[in-house]
Amino acid sequence: MSTETDTRDRVVRLEVKVQHLTDTVESMAEQVNQMHDLLMQARGARWAIIGAATLGGFMAAKAVTWLPWLTNLPSK
Repeated sequence: MSTETDTRDRVVRLEVKVQHLTDTVESMAEQVNQMHDLLMQARGARWAIIGAATLGGFMAAKAVTWLPWLTNLPSK
């Protein structure tokens, strides 16, 4: 095997590895873009959940003030 053939084989193997790495990076970039898009869509839902939790907490705090009157109701 000559030096020229050995060098050519090494270059071919290197090209295959570089192509594989390029494909992998492109795939990962696509997945990151999909996750980013998903998080951007959920941005409004996050505020809706926070608002619902705030409203629920406020209503629960107000309901506690009514408990003493509700417990003294006459029973049938």
